[in-house]
Amino acid sequence: MYKVGDYLMHESSGVCQVTEISEKALHGRGSERMYYSLEPVFEKGSQIITPVDSKARIRDVKSQDEFEELLDDVPELDIIKEENTRARAEKFKEKISLFDPAPLATVVKSIYLHQQMRIASGKKAMSSDERVMEVAGRRLFEEMAFSLKTDVESVKNAFFIRLEKEKEDVVEKATASK
Repeated sequence: MYKVGDYLMHESSGVCQVTEISEKALHGRGSERMYYSLEPVFEKGSQIITPVDSKARIRDVKSQDEFEELLDDVPELDIIKEENTRARAEKFKEKISLFDPAPLATVVKSIYLHQQMRIASGKKAMSSDERVMEVAGRRLFEEMAFSLKTDVESVKNAFFIRLEKEKEDVVEKATASK
């Protein structure tokens, strides 16, 4: 159980600080349960209320060491290669649902390189990929920035700089096939 002042990762709101733990009857009399009141770190002024016993929606924030290791491993992360848009979206959804930074990094890397290939081929980035990138990227980069004690933009730059060689290869391959 978390304590007031602790930080945790909420599935949809990202890094949050526990501001209160109290019993509430949100569904009427007799439905009393213990709830966390959470304040999202990157959405000042917002408040989330979630049951204390809801393990699927919250977890510990990953450590600085874990994110430094993940950044080092970015070039080795798998790429989700699926040309069928629907099948690719399903694979992304499956990875995002794991609620863990490594699969999120795989999604972000896969979309980024796919977008670079499309752009190099004279095509537009797909809006469905952009929407998934927005969700996966926000979840990954906010938690990473919090743990590494830096800002989101610096973390994004650190992540994408590690993909430069792969990006060059993808762009070269796409322009050669034009």
